[in-house]
Amino acid sequence: MIANFNEYRDRLPMVAVSLVIVVVLLVGLIGAKTAAYAVYIDDNEKMVVRSSTKVDQIKAQIEAEIMEKHNGEMKICNVIQYKKTWVMPGAITPEEKIKQVLLNELDIKAPVAAISVDGKIIAYIADSEQAKLLLEDMKEEYTQLGEDEKLLEVSFAEKVEIKKGLADPEDLLSIEEARNLITTGTSAPQKYIVEEGDCLWLIARKNDMYVDDIIKANQLKKEDLSLGQELILEKSKPYISVLSKVEGEKTETIPYETQVIVDKSSSSIKVQQAGMDGQKHIAYQATLINGVVQDREILEENIIKEPVKKVIIKGSQVVQVASRSGGGTGALDWPVYGSISQYYRSGHRAIDIATKRGTPIKAADSGYVTFAGYQGGYGNFIIVDHGNGIVTRYAHCDSLIASVGQKVDKGQTIATLGSTGRSTGPHLHFEVQSYGSFQNPLNYLR
Repeated sequence: MIANFNEYRDRLPMVAVSLVIVVVLLVGLIGAKTAAYAVYIDDNEKMVVRSSTKVDQIKAQIEAEIMEKHNGEMKICNVIQYKKTWVMPGAITPEEKIKQVLLNELDIKAPVAAISVDGKIIAYIADSEQAKLLLEDMKEEYTQLGEDEKLLEVSFAEKVEIKKGLADPEDLLSIEEARNLITTGTSAPQKYIVEEGDCLWLIARKNDMYVDDIIKANQLKKEDLSLGQELILEKSKPYISVLSKVEGEKTETIPYETQVIVDKSSSSIKVQQAGMDGQKHIAYQATLINGVVQDREILEENIIKEPVKKVIIKGSQVVQVASRSGGGTGALDWPVYGSISQYYRSGHRAIDIATKRGTPIKAADSGYVTFAGYQGGYGNFIIVDHGNGIVTRYAHCDSLIASVGQKVDKGQTIATLGSTGRSTGPHLHFEVQSYGSFQNPLNYLR
């Protein structure tokens, strides 16, 4: 036992030295660390800083900058907390990097008015009053009334709501940006399976598109299609459509018909009876979408003057007849340029030329306007008599510029292209008649 005690006594200096070394090391380590603050954003540690006050200052600076940029209020949706700690100096986030960390981590929102269409938010506006004004302006833009017309009702075809909420300030749109977004709409790819009788022109017309767009979207090398072939159609559709109903009354021309009687014993052409347009007074109710007539119901119709049929006696061997004063040259120019979406055939006594809505329609030749008005399935319709029995007819116009009785020159704008009446998309339905008989326009156009 005495031996063990002597051994323990001999080791005491070594133990004491070891304890002193440990204490010195601990004191050194503690002395090397510095007081700091761990920054927690939504309970997650994001950085360590020397001063919590500095973080608050930088956060306030960020708020001020965003409020100035977006001219309004803003809100930081995160919870920021500080916890005191001791760290090595190298673990502290430099002051110049604090702002970037906050910008990356903070969820900054601004109070907004969200425009919702059929339950889907499509645009954020600064406030509700601006959003209301935008929507009312859109209604007013598409409800321009004609003479003797009154507005029965106007609404949106979709369910449109304005909702208050919070959004990223970068997502806020100006009034003009929101208007462009709403009217341009979205381009959503759709699949189309080629059916029997389809061609690119018909597909483009049915889907209110352009042939070139279909070719580009599908990287087609040629225009030939196969039955059952799958195509991708990217159609643009406005987010919001203005639906309006109007009631009005007007006097319209009733175009006279032309009857041709063939006389095999004659080699000349003569007018046995001059044609004369009639007149009628109508009361109607029309439904429009974005200012374009979709349907028109005749409520009342009173014939003011019956039309008088034009009767022509045509010999079996006709010699050339001189044009009447102001008549055409005999050769027709293209009224518009675009893709032929429908050719002349049985049951379709015209060619359809597809191009952009609003494109000017030119008179194919010089002549006199004998009809300009709304004509059932033809929609807005205009007829030009060029003399020598040649008449051209322009259907589905968006607006009519020339009026009945007006003399027009070849190439003069008489209407704008549209999709009124029974129409599946913007195009010109162009007809040519010779002495009352429908002809293939391609045989006359140069």
